[in-house]
Amino acid sequence: MSYIILGTVYAARAGNNLYGTDVEVDYRGEEVTVENFIRLLTNRHHPATPRSKRLLTDHQSNVLIYLTGHGGDSFLKFQDAEELTNVDLAYAIQTMYEDNR
Repeated sequence: MSYIILGTVYAARAGNNLYGTDVEVDYRGEEVTVENFIRLLTNRHHPATPRSKRLLTDHQSNVLIYLTGHGGDSFLKFQDAEELTNVDLAYAIQTMYEDNR
């Protein structure tokens, strides 16, 4: 049995909601794609992408990537349709490192 309350994030069942009222959601629904995720990490956006949909990091930034849901030994699924492979994720993280992001 899973414990799901939409719009909330808990570290434990009796814990505080970590997803406070001040959290801004930049991508939701059909915008949550493998392509957009890789573009976000690597800063390879379309020129018209607004600043609010960019990850404004530098060499001193700490980025936590928390993905949950369906997947397998070498992939994660987005929207139960697209796969993010371990190779694609490694490429994105390596690119971030090389670009001091």
